[in-house]
Amino acid sequence: MKIELIAVGNEVVYGHTVNTNASYMASEFEKYGLEVCYQGAIRDREEDINQALEIAKKRVDMIILCGGLGPTKDDLTKEAVAKYFGLELELNKEAYEEIERFFIKLQKPMLDTNYKQALLPVGSKLIPNYNGTAPGCYFEINSVGVALFPGPPRELRPMFEYFINEFIIEKLDTICLTEEVRLLGIGESFIAEEIDDLLGCFEAKQVEVAPYLGEGFVSIRLKGYGQSKEDILHNINFYKIQIQNRLKSFIIGDTKKVAEELVYDLLIKHSLSITTAESCTGGLLASRIVNVSGASEIFQEAFVTYSNASKIKTLGVKKETLEKYGAVSEQTAQEMAIGAQKKSGSDVAISITGIAGPTGASETKPIGLIYIGIALKENIYSYKINLYGTRYEIRSLSTAYALQYLARLLQNL
Repeated sequence: MKIELIAVGNEVVYGHTVNTNASYMASEFEKYGLEVCYQGAIRDREEDINQALEIAKKRVDMIILCGGLGPTKDDLTKEAVAKYFGLELELNKEAYEEIERFFIKLQKPMLDTNYKQALLPVGSKLIPNYNGTAPGCYFEINSVGVALFPGPPRELRPMFEYFINEFIIEKLDTICLTEEVRLLGIGESFIAEEIDDLLGCFEAKQVEVAPYLGEGFVSIRLKGYGQSKEDILHNINFYKIQIQNRLKSFIIGDTKKVAEELVYDLLIKHSLSITTAESCTGGLLASRIVNVSGASEIFQEAFVTYSNASKIKTLGVKKETLEKYGAVSEQTAQEMAIGAQKKSGSDVAISITGIAGPTGASETKPIGLIYIGIALKENIYSYKINLYGTRYEIRSLSTAYALQYLARLLQNL
């Protein structure tokens, strides 16, 4: 099945909004072995929608449009698509009632302009939206499937999950499963040297193996196809076990979870609490941890000690340490972690100090130099990393590395 994704909206075309929906949907389709062949963005104009549909229907089996399902006049995707395919719009009672319930939940009156959102092409099937007022829909015409989704990701994602389960899985003649081996402290070139014979597409076993750069780690993704889940996993494991044996010293898990979720699971497993102490990241690390539902079970408190004075006063970092080694040093990172652990009474404390730029660098301490300290019970660990990018990218990536290093330590308990 070939698929085309089309984002509808001036804000996307003009660069005011990043189209994260496309990357999300493409990656989700890939899990089922479905091929997204084309992605595009067009303006909120009927002629643009018509041209996009004219091209898409000739080259793909399914067209997905996102955006333009709102209550205002410039939200015309549904109307334009229905007109193009010669379909009338009719009131979908279930969609209308869902919109009513949404406004009741918000304790706000439903406006007349919202009525048009419940109008769907004749013969289409509803994709319910429980997080907004713009229902989606799906229909098939002239051997092409057409799906309409709203633009906001928080609305689209749960709707897309429903769409996959209700309308896509039944069409699949093969199953696709994906496994992942996550690695830390190893580059792609070294991976290619160590497991080159295990990378690529292996038609005999219907398995694809390829490395991907993640946030603070490298992932080896193994994707298998077939009719039986058991057979697919058997074929995937043929390569997965060999990869794990050759690169075992770098492995930090075979999970697809983001780093903070992995750390949360491990802290829960070992009944450990955690505290953060941050300098250059300014609270980003703590924010990632508390972004996991249930973080209150493991998270104690967070310290943001940006100045040297606050490192001394709040965390007990020695003045002599700062004078001799500087704020950006292995010694300071360790003392920050130890100080945070003592002050909070946590089992684990993790610290970050570094130079995010674009100023503050020196010959010996360049932009992107980061030190991470981890106090784990009675032990203290430290890591030095060199990053590059914008100020925010360096700060964000620092938190990812910190969480990955902590995950590896916790996995070895």
